[in-house]
Amino acid sequence: MKPFLMALSLVFVLSFMSGKYIFISSAPEQSVMGISHSLACPCECPMVLEDCHMSCGLSWKDQIGAQLMAGKTRTDITGYFYKRYGEAALLTPSQRVAGKWYQVTRGGYPMKDMVLFVAIVAVWASISYLVLVSIGEKIWPAREK
Repeated sequence: MKPFLMALSLVFVLSFMSGKYIFISSAPEQSVMGISHSLACPCECPMVLEDCHMSCGLSWKDQIGAQLMAGKTRTDITGYFYKRYGEAALLTPSQRVAGKWYQVTRGGYPMKDMVLFVAIVAVWASISYLVLVSIGEKIWPAREK
């Protein structure tokens, strides 16, 4: 039962952390990075615009910055990109997952960030495992022989 609870804890923590990383931006809503989190990179790569550092993505980020400085809102800016570029700017959930996976697998992260991620997952998985075990022991107390 305990190996199952450890696996369950690990799956839960990995699902939560990767879901948060993929779908929730840590940047403020009214910033270049916050807005670029909801747009696709305009070139052939499958990346999310916020992760793109090529000339095509930097050009779009410059456009976002210029529009923010002109006083436009997030809705105005994303609407502009959808109207002007059509499907090239559209970012579906499956494209978002593929783009984030592409960034991870192409070596887009420094080693220290990956080590920190593994350490955080290990700590939270251990904590959730201990919580699950203590709850399980209260619900199903050990039977005396």
